[in-house]
Amino acid sequence: MELSGLITLTTDFGTRDPYAGIMKGTILTANSQARIIDITHEIPKHDITTASITIGKAYDCFPHGTVHVGVVDPEVGQSRKNIAILTEHYIFVGPDNGIFSFVLIKEKPIDIREIKNSPFVMENISNTFHGRDVFSPCAAYLSAGRNFSEVGPEILSMKHLKYPKVNQNGNILKGEVVAIDSFGNMITNISEHAFRSFKGKRSAEIYFATERFSSIMRYYNDVPPKTALVLFGSSGYLEISMNGESAEDYFMTSIGSPVTVRKY
Repeated sequence: MELSGLITLTTDFGTRDPYAGIMKGTILTANSQARIIDITHEIPKHDITTASITIGKAYDCFPHGTVHVGVVDPEVGQSRKNIAILTEHYIFVGPDNGIFSFVLIKEKPIDIREIKNSPFVMENISNTFHGRDVFSPCAAYLSAGRNFSEVGPEILSMKHLKYPKVNQNGNILKGEVVAIDSFGNMITNISEHAFRSFKGKRSAEIYFATERFSSIMRYYNDVPPKTALVLFGSSGYLEISMNGESAEDYFMTSIGSPVTVRKY
């Protein structure tokens, strides 16, 4: 795989504290030619599922050979491993806590390594900041062309998150909200492919909270302002949205809220 020289960062660090900037400094110290892109540092604190979905939505928008770093790590300093994952087109670096589960639905690992060896880790590793001491140097040296096998010992398995499954029972398809973006759009686990396959040539209605939707819109402004709608968003999953407002605030619901599709 030809490396792009790009490194992306996805964390729950926010921008008030210096942690994201420190990671960038560590990367550039090890590889001054690296180009660093922030996917986001505003993942809700300790929310591994949202981080996994976010990376999964973004990673393949980058050139092949990009190194993607994810740091949402409530178990930092405990028994979980620090890992690097090599796939056909990308490298992923982060804690072994399921943060790359959404990615690995599409990307198949070629090699998985525990990050152990110098210079891929700092000489003194803190108990609380593996983003600086492990993941940043590992990403930097890999982006500079160091051999992936030098990272550390091979491991044969890693943790995967258990995503809520879409369940079909006769004419009913049941899913749920799995993420909410900053606009208040409520993203479900019902993919467009799953919806179309279930519906076939029949009509369908979607039920969420107190609303019933008989049509899937293409654009937010297909409905009047402050009106609820459903559409397939950029991630390819069914979303409950509001034109110009927050669906999260309007419905006063949260992640885990059920969504039902009925065909007739």
